[in-house]
Amino acid sequence: MIGVVLAGGASSRFSGQPKGLVPLAGKPLASHVSQVLAGFCEQVMIEAATGVGYESLGLPLCPSLPAYAGKGPLAGIAAGLAAFDGDELVAFAPCDMPLLKVEVYEVLRASCLDAAGAYARTSAGAEPLVCILRAKVLPGIVDALRLAELPRTHLVLDACGARAVDFADKRVFRNINAPADLELLER
Repeated sequence: MIGVVLAGGASSRFSGQPKGLVPLAGKPLASHVSQVLAGFCEQVMIEAATGVGYESLGLPLCPSLPAYAGKGPLAGIAAGLAAFDGDELVAFAPCDMPLLKVEVYEVLRASCLDAAGAYARTSAGAEPLVCILRAKVLPGIVDALRLAELPRTHLVLDACGARAVDFADKRVFRNINAPADLELLER
């Protein structure tokens, strides 16, 4: 299985600094996430544009297509899936969830045995960027990216045949949206 860290966002709340490169406990957020995926995947890639700084992490980049610029994380998911064929499983994680655990991906993989994929859901709602998808769902993702109004990510995954998997512990899905979130987590 291949892992993809989704890091292609605009990082507007971090003054344009790539969010995944912001340090937490002395290492970039994306490194925390890539280590989780590395504990479960044969290879880990970063979905981000070249020249932004993610090359410093020493992982291959898979940038989203320019045609999908501004289309959010679905464009990143499409970039990760496009690198593989058919029934290959691809695990995704957003660069701003440093508390994720390998166990989450083990549960998601077990839920993929008879489905096109699986994504996390907690009592706080869907966490569709924490998912494992079969590469064959790419056409459905691309169809959604072509729409004038982009549907919510979990609805696109549902339409592609992925299933939501409930997790009781929502703390592992805590994401860093702003500098204040980072400061709170570091305390």
